[in-house]
Amino acid sequence: MRKIIFFTFFLIIFFLSNAQVINRSDQLFGGSFSLSVFNINNSGPGYYNAGNVGVSPSYARAIKNNLTLGIRGSFGYNHSETSNLSGKTIRNYFNLGPGIFLRKYKLLKNRFGLYFNNELTANYNFEKERTTGFTGTLKSHSWGLSYAFQPGVFYKFSENFFGEGNIGGVMGTYYSNGDTRNFGLGASFFQYFNLGINYRIERKR
Repeated sequence: MRKIIFFTFFLIIFFLSNAQVINRSDQLFGGSFSLSVFNINNSGPGYYNAGNVGVSPSYARAIKNNLTLGIRGSFGYNHSETSNLSGKTIRNYFNLGPGIFLRKYKLLKNRFGLYFNNELTANYNFEKERTTGFTGTLKSHSWGLSYAFQPGVFYKFSENFFGEGNIGGVMGTYYSNGDTRNFGLGASFFQYFNLGINYRIERKR
């Protein structure tokens, strides 16, 4: 319930603001760094913890005032450990892929504002798995598609230099590994952090 109230408040503020941030045909060069950490322990003999880091360079062009269309590359690494009575399993994932995004900006006051990001990404994943009691390492490959809707905030350090960040969003995923197909839909807030920078090149007048 708290997440729904927070998200509704976010939407109201967003649509009430009309200040201009980016002009049509402006270009944005930048990138972002992401981090997420999970730790689950149910006070029993088992636990699960995982961490993920990623780097995503990007380029975008304003197709309308305050609305950008862009492309992004992503490179990520994930490490997870699962422990129970039967042993411990360690998994390492490496992923990379291109993406396309549509982002809407709204300036609220002075240099501070909000944005809504819609992104479609293709991913290639490589996984290595080791389990205690078994010799060797299991390796697998998969590919997938994902869509993410992410609200965020930005701050203008200058007229052309932006700092951006978000704390999660709503995501849908599809992954294929041989004959296995996986679909997923979920929302995550305050467990995923993404910080980015953008430099604006203004259109020629």
